[in-house]
Amino acid sequence: MHQRYGRRLPLTQEQGYLLALLSWLVPTITVILAMVVHLAQGARTFPIFISETDYPGPQRVIFTMGLIISGILQMMYSWHLYHEISPEKSRLWNASCVVGLGAGIHVIFIAIYDMYDHINPHIYASMVAFGGGLLWAIMGHIALDSSSSPGANMRKIGITVSMISLIVMITSFQYAVSTFDGTGLTTEQFLNQAQIGINFAGPAEYFLVGGLMVALASFRRDLMERDGASPEIQGETKQSLE
Repeated sequence: MHQRYGRRLPLTQEQGYLLALLSWLVPTITVILAMVVHLAQGARTFPIFISETDYPGPQRVIFTMGLIISGILQMMYSWHLYHEISPEKSRLWNASCVVGLGAGIHVIFIAIYDMYDHINPHIYASMVAFGGGLLWAIMGHIALDSSSSPGANMRKIGITVSMISLIVMITSFQYAVSTFDGTGLTTEQFLNQAQIGINFAGPAEYFLVGGLMVALASFRRDLMERDGASPEIQGETKQSLE
C-alpha cells in the first residue's frame, strides 16, 4: 500500500458509495435541467454549447448552483478515491488525485465565470476542466491494475468517447471561427456566426461530458470491489437519496 498524504474524508462505506454516485449524477442532472429550462425560455437555436444555458433567468441559477456543488463533490471524490483504493502505480495515482482536485476547482470557475460576461476566463476554465477531467481519468486508469479493476472497461469507453469528442469539438469550432472576423461582436452574435461549427461542436461537447460521467461512475465499481460489496448496495445507496 502506498503512503497516504493528508486526512481521509470521515465517510462511512455507504457514504463513500453515495459520494461516488453524486459525483456524476449531480452534474448530469444540472446540465439536462439547465438545458431544458433554457430551451423552454427561448434559446437562440439548437444545438448550442452547454454553457449557453448559463443565461439570466432560472437556468442560470440551476447551472451556477449545480456546477458549484458538482465541483465540490468531484474534489471530494478525487480525494476519497486517493485514500480508499490501492493502485498498482502509486506515484501516478498521487498525481491523478492532484489533477482531479484541479479539475474540480475549474468546474466551480465555470459556474462563476459565465460565457456572456467573462468569456476569456470561461474558456480557460472550461478547457482545464475538460482536459483535466480527461487526464485524471486516464492517469487513474493507468495507475490501477486493469486486469483486476472491475471499472476498467467502463473507463475505456468513457475515455475513448471523451477524447474523440474533445477533438471534434475543438476542430469544428476553430474551423468555424476562422471563417469570419469576430471583432466587435457580442457573444450571441459571435455564436450565431459560428453556428456552422457549433452544429458539430455542441453535440460533441454533450458526448464529451457524457464520457467523463461514465469515467467518474467507473471508479465506484472499484470501490465496491475493494469492499466486496454486494450488488444490492447500489439500490440501497439510491434509496438514501429519497
